Amino acid sequence: MANLERIYTIPFRSAFEHSRYTRGKRAVKLVQEFALRHMKAQDVRVSEGVNSAILRDGIEKPPRRLKVRMVKGDDALVRVWLIGEEEKIKAKADAKKTAVLPGKTAPIRAESANREAEEEKKKKTDEAKKPEAKPSAPAATAKPSATAPAVAAKPATPAQKPAAPATAAKK
Repeated sequence: MANLERIYTIPFRSAFEHSRYTRGKRAVKLVQEFALRHMKAQDVRVSEGVNSAILRDGIEKPPRRLKVRMVKGDDALVRVWLIGEEEKIKAKADAKKTAVLPGKTAPIRAESANREAEEEKKKKTDEAKKPEAKPSAPAATAKPSATAPAVAAKPATPAQKPAAPATAAKK
C-alpha cells in the first residue's frame, strides 16, 4: 500500500462548547479524532507545528479552523502536518548537514563548525591579550672573581633590638 496524502480543513466548533480552560486540549483531541475517522488509521501523530498553531493564542482561544496535511504511511500511522511544515524541517536539517566552514572544502556538521569557529576566535583574543615579552636586563649581581675580595652585603633593614626575656622579674 502506498502513502496516502490528503489536505483537510479541520473545524474546531465543538471545542468552543467546552469550558474556556479546556478548549486548546480539546482542539488537539479533535485533530486526532478527525484523522482517525477520515484516514481510517490506527494511530495518529500530530506535529509540533500543528500543536503550536492551535495553542498560539493561548489555551482559551484556539483557532476556529485549521488547514492541515495528513499523510498515512504503510504502517497505518497518520502524521498530521501544517501545510509546508515538513519541507521546512527537511530543508533546515539538510542545511545543518551540509554546512561548510570558510576555507574548508569538506562539508561538516553545523554544530562542530560553530564550535571550531568559537575556538579560533578565543585563541585569537587570547593571543591579542598576552603582553609582549620584554627583554630582560643583564644581571646586576655577578659572581665574584677569584682575584677580587668578597665584600659583605649590608642588610636592607636596620637590625632590630632583641626582645626582653619573658622571665625577667619586675621590682
